[in-house]
Amino acid sequence: MRIRIEKIVFGGEGLARLPDGRVAFIPGVIPEEEVEIRILREYRDYVQAEALRILSPSPERTEPVCPYYGVCGGCQLQHIRYEAQVRIKEEMLREILRRQGGLPEDLVEGVIPSSRAFHYRNRLRFHVEPGTGALGFVKRKSHDLVLIRRCLLGEEPLNRVLEALPESVAWRRLQSFAKRVKLEFSPAEGLATLLFWITVEPDAEDVEALSRELPGVKSVFYWVRGPRPKGPFPREATHGGRRLFPVPKAFFPGAENPFYFIRPGVFNQANWEINLKIMETIRPYAEGLSRVLDLHAGMGNFLFPLVPLVKEALGVDTDYGAMEDGRYTAERLGLSGKVNLQRTTAAEALIETWKAAETYPLVLLDPPRGGCRELMRYLPEVASDRILYISCDPPTLARDLKLLLQAGYEVERVVGFDMFPQTYHLEVLTVLKRK
Repeated sequence: MRIRIEKIVFGGEGLARLPDGRVAFIPGVIPEEEVEIRILREYRDYVQAEALRILSPSPERTEPVCPYYGVCGGCQLQHIRYEAQVRIKEEMLREILRRQGGLPEDLVEGVIPSSRAFHYRNRLRFHVEPGTGALGFVKRKSHDLVLIRRCLLGEEPLNRVLEALPESVAWRRLQSFAKRVKLEFSPAEGLATLLFWITVEPDAEDVEALSRELPGVKSVFYWVRGPRPKGPFPREATHGGRRLFPVPKAFFPGAENPFYFIRPGVFNQANWEINLKIMETIRPYAEGLSRVLDLHAGMGNFLFPLVPLVKEALGVDTDYGAMEDGRYTAERLGLSGKVNLQRTTAAEALIETWKAAETYPLVLLDPPRGGCRELMRYLPEVASDRILYISCDPPTLARDLKLLLQAGYEVERVVGFDMFPQTYHLEVLTVLKRK
C-alpha cells in the first residue's frame, strides 16, 4: 500500500491516512514522503504499520549513525537532520497545545536547539542481562533487551565505563543479583559515577574493587532498599561521591566557584547546556519579588538561581537525597540563610500555605511526566501573580494549562527547549499570569 506521510506525532511516528479513512502510524518516516507500507496490527480506527520502501525520500532524510537505531527504543528521530527535528518538535508542540489545551498556536515562540545533537546526556540508565552482566536498553515496543556497547547520546566518559564494565572481575561477581545500572557524568571533573540496584547486600570489598577497576570513575554506589543508596566507594571520594555541575557566577555572586553538588541517583536534567538556558530564561521573573515557592524543587535546580533575587524562597520535594544535596549545595553557594528546603509533597505544601492564608507572587512547577492535576484545587489560592510551569510532557502540560486558564490565569509565553535531540521528547516552559 502506498501512502503519503502527513506529519510526525508525539511519540515520534509518522501519521498517514489509509483509503478507508483509518489512520496509520509508521516509524522511521518524514512528512511529505511517499512510502510503501505493510500493516502489522489493525485496530478499529487506526493501524500500526512499517515502511517497506521510501518511494520519495525527503531532503531532510539522513543516514542514522547508531548501529542500534530502529531496534533500541531510545531514539526515534535519528533518520531526520537535526535542524528539521527541531522544526518538527515545534510543530508538534503547537498542535498539542491547540488540540488538547485550546491555546492559540502563535503563543509558542519556538524551540531552542541544543548545541550538541549527540553526546549531550550526562546520565544513562541500563538494564542488566541476567547471567552475563551485560547492559542494554529495552527494545522498541518490547520488554526484550538490546545489549549496548556505546550510546551516542551519552557523554564519552560514560561510554568508556560502559565498555569496560563487562570486563570487570568485580562486576562479574556482583552482576548475578544486579537489576539496573545508572551511569552519570560529573562535568566539572570529567569523571563518571556508577549506581547499581541489587537484590541482596553485596560484599563491600567487591564494590571497592569495582570502583578501582573502572577507568575514569569517581565513585560507586549501590541500592538495595531504603530512602538512599549506599556509598560512596571509595570512601574518600570528594564531596561524598557527588557529581559537580558548573553554574554561572553571575547567578550566584556570593560564591567564588559555584557548583551544584548532586549524588548519583538524585534527579538532574540530562542536558546541562539546555538546563542552563532554562535557568537564564526564568531568572528575570524573580526580579524585585519578595518570595518564591518551588513545588517540585528536587535539589534546587531551578530554584537556586532565583534565590539571590528575592527575600525568601521555599522549595519542597519528597526525595531524601535531593534535600540533602540541596542543603549541601545551598551552603556552598552562600544561600543557606535565604532558602528553606522542606521534605514534603507539593500538595501538602500548598494546603499548609493555604491554611496559613499565605500567598507567593511566583510559583515554580517542574512536575514528573504525569503533570500536576492534583494541585489545581489549592494552587490558584497560593500563586498570586505568576506561575512558571516547566514540563517534559506536552500532553499533560496541555491538560493542566486548560485547568489553569479556567482558574483565572492567562498564558504569557511558551518556549520549547530541545533537551533530548534524536528523540521526540522536549522540555517546555510556560509562563502564566493571573488575569
